[in-house]
Amino acid sequence: MEELLIALCEDDADEQKKLISLIQSGCVPAKTTVFDSGEALLGNNPSGCFDLVLMDIYMDGISGVEAARRIRNIDPEIPVAFVTTSKEHALDGYRLNVNRYLEKPVSQKAMDDVLLFALDRRDNPPGITILVQGKPLNLPARRLLYVEQKAHYLTFHLLDNKTIQTKGKLDELMPQFEAFPFFRCHKSYLANLAFVTGIDRELMVFHMRGGEKVYIRRENFKKAREAWELFLFDEARKGIDYE
Repeated sequence: MEELLIALCEDDADEQKKLISLIQSGCVPAKTTVFDSGEALLGNNPSGCFDLVLMDIYMDGISGVEAARRIRNIDPEIPVAFVTTSKEHALDGYRLNVNRYLEKPVSQKAMDDVLLFALDRRDNPPGITILVQGKPLNLPARRLLYVEQKAHYLTFHLLDNKTIQTKGKLDELMPQFEAFPFFRCHKSYLANLAFVTGIDRELMVFHMRGGEKVYIRRENFKKAREAWELFLFDEARKGIDYE
């Protein structure tokens, strides 16, 4: 089993040792990188580097809540667990999609539970399944910018500037996207609204993170704008900003 990569953000040296001991004694092999402040963690950009972030709430400098908010700006899906003496920030946790609370003193069972959760999220990320050379491949929705169809081929454009191409049609995949914030803006394009940075009426495109453009059918422009605005409104209510 490939070890979990864990970011532990805790400014108390004694608590660091206790938590590291629990991780090392846990049911899942793991490698832990320790950060003594939220600023230090954010400076290392945890997106794509870790399978789990364990975050103390009360720290010098920015709080764990503010650090979690900024992490969500970067990565809306990375598992985050608050490590805290109370649950008074439960509402903040809900708004920021914090996945678990570990109350101090943390028990081994509580640590094992969060490790198993992170393992499942890493190995079975929410996404869609496609066939590539006859074999099923899971594409995490949080890394998929947009899908493009040309003739009988689909190209999946990912956040890391990679692309995956396979035979198929968008119509056949649409049911898999219902659980995620994607919008069919053109018969040949499906855009992830989480990564739209702007909409251009003159060019009839979504501007995507990374500078790419996704074309919008003229007849769909109003619906495309409304879908994006509704998405932004819903995210703002959760305290998440994708920009």
